[in-house]
This record gives sequence, C-alpha cells and structure tokens, in this order.
Amino acid sequence: MIGELTLSQNIEELEESEIEDALQTLGFTKNDSKVLLTLAKYKILSPADIAKFSGVDRARVYDSLNRLIEKGYIQKEPIKRGANYQIIPIGKIFKAIREEYKQKINETLIIEKAISELEVKSDEFEPRVWAIGDRDKIRKKIKELIETSQNRIYFIITPDLLMEELGGYEWILKLLWNKKFSSNTQIILALKYFEGLKEEIKKLLKISVKIHSIEGDSVIPFGLLITDNDFLLTTLDQVSEAPEYTSGLWLENGHQKQIMGYEHLFKHFITSECKEIKLTTKKGALEA
Repeated sequence: MIGELTLSQNIEELEESEIEDALQTLGFTKNDSKVLLTLAKYKILSPADIAKFSGVDRARVYDSLNRLIEKGYIQKEPIKRGANYQIIPIGKIFKAIREEYKQKINETLIIEKAISELEVKSDEFEPRVWAIGDRDKIRKKIKELIETSQNRIYFIITPDLLMEELGGYEWILKLLWNKKFSSNTQIILALKYFEGLKEEIKKLLKISVKIHSIEGDSVIPFGLLITDNDFLLTTLDQVSEAPEYTSGLWLENGHQKQIMGYEHLFKHFITSECKEIKLTTKKGALEA
C-alpha cells in the first residue's frame, strides 16, 4: 500500500503490481499506470508492443497514450504512420507531479480561508425573544440558564420561588450553591429574606455569593435573571393567595446593547430597594 511506503524502503522490495497501485493513488488510471511502466522499462515502443508487454488491450492503449501525452509524460515520434512512443526522463515526471501537489496544497489553504470567511459568527445570529406562560416552564428555564451560565448570574428571586406552599426554596438555593461551588461564575442575588433562609444564606455567603435583602412590605412587581447573553424577565400575575409570577419573556443569545438596559435595572434595584447581607464576625451572624 502507498501509505506504507517510505524513502528508506529498498526499491527491490517493491513488486511491479505495488508500483502500479502506488501510481493509481497519484491519479493515474490502472491502464495508464501499466502503459507508463512499460515505457519506463523499454523506453520507446510501438502501440502494438506496448499492448503486448503491458497486457492492456490495444484499443485502450491509445486512450492511455493520449492522456499521458496530454500530461506531457510521453512523446510521439513526428511521423504520420507507424509512430513509436517514448517516455520523458522519469525524474521530470515526478517533479511535475510534486509541483502539482504543492499547487493543490496551496489551493486548499486558499479555499479553507475562503470558506471560513463565509461562516456566520455566533454574534451575528439574530437574537430571539420567547414568551413563557407557565410556572413549571419558567422554573425549568431558570434551572437551564443557571446551569449553562459561564460568567455571571444576576438574579432578582421572586417570593414564589422561595415559598413552602409552591415547592420551597431548597431547589433554587441548592442550584445556585452548586453552580458557585463548581465554577468561578459571578453570582449576585436579591431576595425577600426571612428567618427560614438563614442557614442557606450563610452557606452561599461563605462561597462568595453576594446577596441583597429586598426591603419593605410591598410585593415585588417582577423577577429578573441575567446569565451571560440571556435574560428572563417574569411579571406578577396574581396575589389572591400568594404572589405568583407565571408570565415571562426570555431573550436568547442577546446582543450586549440589548442586555445592558436590564443590567442597569438590576443594579438600580439592588442599590435602591435592597440592603446587602453580610456575615459578621460574631459566630457567623448575618448583618444587613
């Protein structure tokens, strides 16, 4: 096989059939390789002798001779009848083959670059906005965005995500703890603090999650989750029994200018409506 040939291999080790196979990997047809090798051995022959020594049918020999002449590998005597055919120096043939391959390599580099220029960059994709109108779907999307984030999580956590009557707070706080513990993701939270959250808040503070307590007794009008280039905005739907936020807008793969306004909204909210919770040195107490 050609893939197994090396420059250090003795020429005596190669059978003629192996040389024919090798020539075919370089673009010669089976008949062309037989005709070329026959002329390489006998230097100058008539078509009848080429057919005799190569084993190629005489009608096929003429086809091969024409192709080899076109490539410049053999020459025909300049007479009208009974012309013989002669091979050019074998070194020139393989020098031409190597030059052709060099040209093909250069062409592959040019084509590769041209194709890469056609590639649509990820930031050229048109951002999409999706409406989400179901509590379970909103929670599923929150989980997905947190788990796939790489750089940051800014999160105004609405009360319904923490209430015992609606599933409790363990899932969301554990999800955030796992994310921070296993990565360098920046996490900043805002939530309505109550005594039941104390131990979970301590755990998060100890791994450098920043947490802000939402002040006042008024109901939070919206929730906001920003992760990398996505955001999920949820709005208050009803407060008859407990506040629930079951309508949402999710921006997928947004541009920075689209995210920026929501970043400002988040930062304004935590500075104007919240107080940061910190661990004190007194037995790990919390201080707002």
